[in-house]
Amino acid sequence: MTPKTTQKQPTGPKITPMLRQYLEIKEQYPGTILFYRMGDFYEMFFEDAETASRVLGITLTSRNKGNENQVPMCGVPYHAVSGYLSKMVKAGYRVALCEQTEDPKEAKGIVKREVVRVVTPGVTTDDQLLDEKSNTFVCALTAARKGQKLLTVGLSFLDVSTGNFLISEIPLQDENLDPVIDEITRMQPAELLIADEEAESLAV
Repeated sequence: MTPKTTQKQPTGPKITPMLRQYLEIKEQYPGTILFYRMGDFYEMFFEDAETASRVLGITLTSRNKGNENQVPMCGVPYHAVSGYLSKMVKAGYRVALCEQTEDPKEAKGIVKREVVRVVTPGVTTDDQLLDEKSNTFVCALTAARKGQKLLTVGLSFLDVSTGNFLISEIPLQDENLDPVIDEITRMQPAELLIADEEAESLAV
């Protein structure tokens, strides 16, 4: 399963316009590590910075050192981002890549930015993020019921890099999910997709 990421709001009395923009964009992409483009670097802040510095083995520093608005941060050079993305994705994280969408020299105020790509373990076509020796499947699960009783579970497996698509339907005996777990283990998907309303009953 993809590791969860959260973002706490800063507790200090002041946030800069840049950090406010960062937090607004981050709020639109929950569960991701936000790579936020600033000039020649992608910067990460708050809990994202702590997570990324640990996973990538890069230095964790802070913005506004020495005052109550101190913010954890780290960064990676934009020209080498593919390697860092690969490490994050292989560690099971989802990454939202946020780019500057206007020339900083022409910006009136804060530079406009937006997320242009979300990279996840199961949905990528980037050669550097793929294992050429095996499929990289994303698996979606759904269930059929009679009343509240689980009868069957449907699974679909898609490798977006090759177009391979497989489906499977597994009848359940006494709502035992072991055959579903066995099929998932056999296929080794990089990512599981389960609808919120199915999450509790299909907790595999």
